[in-house]
Amino acid sequence: MTDFLLGLMMGSPENVVPTTTISVVIVGMLVLAALDVWRREVEDYATAALFGIAVVGAGLEGVHPQQWVGALLAAGIAFTVYLGLGRRGIMGGGDVKLSIVPAFVLGLSNPIIGLWWIACAIVLHQTFFAVNTRLRKAPLALPHVPAMALATLVASIAFPVHI
Repeated sequence: MTDFLLGLMMGSPENVVPTTTISVVIVGMLVLAALDVWRREVEDYATAALFGIAVVGAGLEGVHPQQWVGALLAAGIAFTVYLGLGRRGIMGGGDVKLSIVPAFVLGLSNPIIGLWWIACAIVLHQTFFAVNTRLRKAPLALPHVPAMALATLVASIAFPVHI
């Protein structure tokens, strides 16, 4: 059991880095960010399609079963954190559903990167909100997907060994 947990956190020699899947999800997140800024909503089918692409891509790239566990752990934690924020009215349901996709894909490389992504996305969104509030003098709801896309891009740059 301890070998499994150690392998989950440190990575086993059989680990495969799903670079193509990560790249496709980054592009998909950037497209969804543009749509979120334009329309102020994230469609359910777009989230489902991006997650489906991520799962199929990871399967085709031959990731190790241990990596699936780490990815699902990171996605589950992301969903729980974002669901708590969504219930407080900080963000919408589309953001909550979309949060599992980058956490899942980055969690395939290492679950800690998936957790780092959660913190980075929330900090970026709150920074954008603080700057926007100071400039406009009135709080205006900001779309969260651009912060999620930027955090996914930052995570892929900050951990180049995994990408």
